[in-house]
Amino acid sequence: MPQHMIPKMPALRKATTKSQIRSKLPSHRMCALMFVILAISLISRPNMPSFEVKSTLELRDPAKSNDSYAYESMPSPKMKRYNNIHDVPSMKSSGPVKVNGIGGLMEFNDVCLTKHISGSELEGVIHFIPDHNDVIDNKERCKHRSSPLNHHDMFAVNVSDYSYCMDQLKLSEYQHIPSHVETVHLYEEPVISLNFNLNIGHSLFDYLLIYLPHWHIYREQENFPFGGVISHVMNDCLLDTNTFWFCEILRTINAFGEKAQQLQPEPNNTTLYCYKSLYRIHIAMWQRMYTKFLTERVFDDFRDLLNQKFNLDRKRDYFSIQTSRNEIKRLLLYSHAPSGRRVWLDMNDKVEKYKHHPKYEEKVDFHIVDDFGSFSAAEQASLFNSADAIMMSHGAQMANSIFAVDGVLFVEMGCQVPVFLGEPAYMALLRGQYRNVTKCESENHDLMCLVCEGDTNYDDYNNFTMTDVGFQTMLDYVIAELTQMQ
Repeated sequence: MPQHMIPKMPALRKATTKSQIRSKLPSHRMCALMFVILAISLISRPNMPSFEVKSTLELRDPAKSNDSYAYESMPSPKMKRYNNIHDVPSMKSSGPVKVNGIGGLMEFNDVCLTKHISGSELEGVIHFIPDHNDVIDNKERCKHRSSPLNHHDMFAVNVSDYSYCMDQLKLSEYQHIPSHVETVHLYEEPVISLNFNLNIGHSLFDYLLIYLPHWHIYREQENFPFGGVISHVMNDCLLDTNTFWFCEILRTINAFGEKAQQLQPEPNNTTLYCYKSLYRIHIAMWQRMYTKFLTERVFDDFRDLLNQKFNLDRKRDYFSIQTSRNEIKRLLLYSHAPSGRRVWLDMNDKVEKYKHHPKYEEKVDFHIVDDFGSFSAAEQASLFNSADAIMMSHGAQMANSIFAVDGVLFVEMGCQVPVFLGEPAYMALLRGQYRNVTKCESENHDLMCLVCEGDTNYDDYNNFTMTDVGFQTMLDYVIAELTQMQ
């Protein structure tokens, strides 16, 4: 464990010592007595049903063996269940270590993982530092500390020490589950944490794009290291029955390899999940960290695979082989109305007014989407793939940009537009063109800009309209750019 990771928060007083911790644990004599009582009770019940073995892994009844754990009957990964936390073997944590030498994916060894009480993607990593006086003398050793990798770090001597420490602190907020541990699942094969933001835009930009270089390496080597996948956000993400957009993308590209099984947590808050080898993706919220190591080749292979699997009409390099300047341009528009915020209020009225205008009728085909949430991932992919220009209010639906063909023009609208889609490095990967249309900065609303409603302090979410002249200016710009490009 690197020295800088060892908590150095000054203890208010020496509230906990090694002897005090041991005093909280059952004595060997008491354990022996309990075992004898249990054995007698079992002997008196001859009709006790036996365990059924359903796999090649051994499944033991802990009451009938000298072990306090049982192997779970699952094909992968191998796991030991400890019903007595004091029997969990001593662990000495290490990591995080960069995987594949490129960052973004980190490996931890001999750690446990907690989930935040808020139910968000925030996780806690428990690091074990046995026989370290600075740790055991610190009353708040198990209290969460923010990590540069966007999770919470916590420290303890062992599992029972962590549970004891959390019981003593009785934190009223920022709590992690479990705070009181009764059972431990220790996974012996590598497991990767699948913790992502449920906004599909963030799941793409803050998670998947960071993982793609590693996916590409494992795919080319035909050797994914993961035996299991754990998620505190969506525990059925890798099942075929799950239709969430991000989960469908992961399954389509076989993101974690054939042998990786999604682990199903027990329906209680007293089981702690620990790992001999845990992989975590650096969830770099808003940091655009993928720009450091996501290459054009990796991104092209990713998009080509999606194109193939979703059976899309236009190949990624469609524009490189299609050069007709007279072809009608297909414009895909979306007002973002279902969300109630950042809504392009007069979009339908503007399209209805100008779709038969002599200036545009033979040049553009307007295609309006009312609610992207009503379409499957495959249907959303097809909509983006068929568009020559995408004109929309800023929103999560822009994650479908991965299905657009090279050279598509994106016009992103909003009173204030955060930088995700418009990141130059991302546009370079897409070989796309980008223009944002934002709030009018002067009283002249006839420019290509938006007339925003509501408090200016909330421009991130304010609804907006466009003047007729502003809308026509935007259409003229789109047609000119597409014609010049092709």
